Amino acid sequence: MGNMLSNLTAEQRNSLQAMPQVLGLAADIAHAAVTIYLPGENKKFLNVYKQEQPMTQVGNVRPDMTGRRVRAVEEPLVARVLQKNVPVNGKREWALGMFSSLKVFPLRDSRGHCYGAVSFESAAPDDIIIAQALELLCSLRQDVSNNNNYRRLLPSDGIMVVDTNRVIIAANNRARHMFDVMDISHLIGCRTNDVAINWPLVGMVMETGTAESKEFTMHGLLLSIRILPVIPRPKAGCAIVILQDITELRKKDEELLIKSVVIKEIHHRVKNNLQTIASLLRLQERRAQCDETKIVLRDCVNRVNSIAIVHEYLSQQDAGLIDVGKVAKGIYQAIISSMLNPEFMLHADFKADPVQLPSDKATSIALILNELLQNTIEHAYEGRMSGSLQVRFTEESKQYVLSIADDGVGLPEGFSLNSSRHSLGLKIIKTMAEADLQGSFSLANREDGGTLALVTIPKEGLEDVK
Repeated sequence: MGNMLSNLTAEQRNSLQAMPQVLGLAADIAHAAVTIYLPGENKKFLNVYKQEQPMTQVGNVRPDMTGRRVRAVEEPLVARVLQKNVPVNGKREWALGMFSSLKVFPLRDSRGHCYGAVSFESAAPDDIIIAQALELLCSLRQDVSNNNNYRRLLPSDGIMVVDTNRVIIAANNRARHMFDVMDISHLIGCRTNDVAINWPLVGMVMETGTAESKEFTMHGLLLSIRILPVIPRPKAGCAIVILQDITELRKKDEELLIKSVVIKEIHHRVKNNLQTIASLLRLQERRAQCDETKIVLRDCVNRVNSIAIVHEYLSQQDAGLIDVGKVAKGIYQAIISSMLNPEFMLHADFKADPVQLPSDKATSIALILNELLQNTIEHAYEGRMSGSLQVRFTEESKQYVLSIADDGVGLPEGFSLNSSRHSLGLKIIKTMAEADLQGSFSLANREDGGTLALVTIPKEGLEDVK
């Protein structure tokens, strides 16, 4: 691409390099494929500097010719424009028996020298709209890459050209249809400051030379209007008006907003209902005569609370994804405060990476963490009044890892996770890790005393759900 520009002056190069940012927009406005050509070092060849297809037309997609060298005999109209420095119109046969209109214009510097050519290829060209798209392409020099007013168009956008007297002098079929719906049938010749239309913003844009946009209601339709000065200087020329009917779009946005609020409210109510169940189970626990029953009910309370914490986070956000790190911290704090003897000295170290996962997977991880913590606090520190606990939830390149390490009494001799005599808690962890998360669970003694519980969860199965 750099070699193509080697024979150009600094002025010509600067002009050319500003064009690609609005070339796609110019193609959309003109409803035409737009191609910028530069003469090759050998006169028998032409270079395609940049090409864009219109997003406003649905049809056969041609291969992108950007950066290619083509033979001059294959593009005789372009070769003539580069040679004669005058615009040329003609036809191109782009497929057997299929012709399109081709309008080619010279690109000139301030001294009038032709340094390149730009072609507009379309099935049904509008001369006025193409002329303004060309003017916009050649006049815009400031960077508009972050200016939303200069974004690409949609096939449903209406396009109009307004002259310096505020008169609509051209309009595409979509714009005509939109005004037919609003009972304004003779669009060409109307003034934008007429009572029927009344768009003072058009006049303001032409006065200032700065693009503007707004939303407004007209004849019961909610419309979005964009006004682009063809030459971005005060009182310099025509304006291009782009209209989009956003009535249905806004209606859908409102419906989605309502649904989002309803879903949040449902999660909030589920959380409240789960907390009510937990309260009833606590009441039952206090009345229970048998210690084993008390332990079973306490474990159930913690399980219900872990699911309630997931729903609490779901009720606070729009997406169906949950920060598992925050959920893990909530469960960790709840278990420590509810199960630990106040006189027990626990040296705890908790760290969790912020990981966004779907709610069903987050619930499984929440329950696994709940069971692991309950198991550790219940069995690791028997006969002791102090101990240390390290909880980690980390994201690695291909997996997530949940680990809980303690310095407690360790596992009994001959311990095996596959034994059928294990507690319900360990069975829940093993089932959820393997069946729900396609991961693995291991529990083993540490070399320096205590146990290490490790749950590994492969990312592959979780990301498909997102």
